Amino acid sequence: MNKKRQILVAGMGTSPAVLTNAVWALAHQKKPVVPDEIVVLITRNGKELLRRELIANGVWDEMLAQMKREKIDIDGRLVFGETSIRTIPDVRGNEIDDLRTGEDNLRAADFMLAQLRQYTEDGGTELHVSIAGGRKTMSALLFSCMTLLGRECDKVYHVLLPQAIEAGATPTFYFPKRGETYTARSTGKKHKAKDLQCELFEVPFVRMRGWYQDKFKTIPPSYRTLISRVQEVAPPAVAYPDIEIDAWNGWVKIDGNAVAMSKSCFAMLLLLASGCPAKDLHAKLLALHSAHGAAQCDWLATFQEGSRFADENCPEDIYKVQSELRKKLKSAGFAAAESLVPQRAAPVTFPISRIRWQRRSFLRMFDIHILPSRIEDNG
Repeated sequence: MNKKRQILVAGMGTSPAVLTNAVWALAHQKKPVVPDEIVVLITRNGKELLRRELIANGVWDEMLAQMKREKIDIDGRLVFGETSIRTIPDVRGNEIDDLRTGEDNLRAADFMLAQLRQYTEDGGTELHVSIAGGRKTMSALLFSCMTLLGRECDKVYHVLLPQAIEAGATPTFYFPKRGETYTARSTGKKHKAKDLQCELFEVPFVRMRGWYQDKFKTIPPSYRTLISRVQEVAPPAVAYPDIEIDAWNGWVKIDGNAVAMSKSCFAMLLLLASGCPAKDLHAKLLALHSAHGAAQCDWLATFQEGSRFADENCPEDIYKVQSELRKKLKSAGFAAAESLVPQRAAPVTFPISRIRWQRRSFLRMFDIHILPSRIEDNG
């Protein structure tokens, strides 16, 4: 038996029916959930409507009474009152009327993060979060907060109204009230309550909490700060290009297009793409420049005729060549060139196992070993 407290958190704008629809749908799914507690995150305008439509007009009590008649166990559950309605504050602590500006939305994000955090840090709770209500930005931010804080047990939902009345109905469809007939606003057709049921869609989401909880002593209270901290520890969100390198003939293709570059740039690219540590780059380039017995390799012969990396006392050549190589790769459409040719002291973050190699075997004579990759070797 699940002894954890079930908490329904619902974002809401000016449509109070999304709350009753969510409660009803949760209690009528295949594995029913009757929340112990309900929390509504809302603006001041929405709060007044919620009080008037659900509480003052008796809709909430009607729904509870019908659930009891259906033998749904709600005793001690569905706790919902003034403390359940939590209004988003502005910078001065006053209730926000509506989410109209970017700053309003960021304040809402901080507020929602704080509200969810008090439950996600309590091992005795499970969250059921409805993103069906409120402005689109509110739903998006609430969902984002759940990706940052959500645990394995927590769930996110969207409530889908019956198709027949999804554009609205008269009277308002708060739940399928027994004996009621609803008239669809779009078609004028009448539908009996027993024929109308909301569908609860559980929205899959990536739970990112495991990426950072061991690295942070505490979760930052600000939404923006938490996003920034997570990005520091998460892999970069980059759409990497396809890279193919022919180590013998001295060419590189990015997304199928050949990229012209100097032989020193190509030598640098070979080493970086092979996984050569930054501390070994200078020594490896000096060795390539002075190597003998590779005259049949045209690009290497040309590289050895050049002045770069001919003198071990010119380590600055490393940074100059890397800068040139980055520019070449960027001009070829590789926007995140720093991931493969990083700035000073930065690590390579490009997934070099994706690189396809041609004729790389001769590199072994220079003690250059390719890390596991998509090798298409023709010799």
